[in-house]
Amino acid sequence: MSTLTSYTNATRPSASSNSGLCIFNTDTDAINVSDGSSWLTYGNNGVNYGANDYTVALDGTDDRVEIGNITSLNSTSAYSLSTWFKSSATITSTIDLFASGNGYSAGLFCYLTPSGLDSGFDAKYLRYSGNLVDGNWKHVVTVYNGSTLVLYINGSLVTTTNPAGSPASSTSSTSGNGAVIGARVDASREFEGNIDDFAIFDAALTADEVSNIYNSAGYPVSKLQHLYRFENNYNDTIGSNNGTAQGNPVLDNTTARPY
Repeated sequence: MSTLTSYTNATRPSASSNSGLCIFNTDTDAINVSDGSSWLTYGNNGVNYGANDYTVALDGTDDRVEIGNITSLNSTSAYSLSTWFKSSATITSTIDLFASGNGYSAGLFCYLTPSGLDSGFDAKYLRYSGNLVDGNWKHVVTVYNGSTLVLYINGSLVTTTNPAGSPASSTSSTSGNGAVIGARVDASREFEGNIDDFAIFDAALTADEVSNIYNSAGYPVSKLQHLYRFENNYNDTIGSNNGTAQGNPVLDNTTARPY
């Protein structure tokens, strides 16, 4: 009987120099296999959807993807949002990666600013000050556990805050209504660039789960509610809220993908 060598996300060797290596990841109870550039994840408590062939390219003028009413975000006590993005323009004003409900005043949002990125709900948010517009893919995850907002960028925790409130009151329930990828809910503040693998969870992700998504595209299926992979369509891989393209976004298979 043969056994696999055990590693954690932190201790496993470089995927780029170990093509074909198969290990057991004790952080995720997963089998990791190197394809020569990244670790692929199999048989864990989540699902790996394999390499991407497409992303969605938005022109910053009138393009967006509308995904309707995300009921798991209405009056929620915990949620997580995860996405990859690559901006193709200098940010000179506020540009939304995602918004729902009434956006900043009563709903969820994640937007770029000239000085960084803000993400949160109902005017309660985290702010990251740093350059996220450098021509490279960035992975952003916002986590709310019922009391604390946490922001991860490229798999690493960058800031936390206690927002002293929860998204969407039980009377208005606007948090998940009219959700839009790549713009504000009123079709303003359009993003210019590429977005990929936009995921919505109805629970707080752990640091290990965020790391597994970033490093191996391994998603915890018990928490995952919606996933927009933009693999030559706007479909919801997990749920039934298929997206609708507005403007003229391009399902792009020429720009280098995030993994």
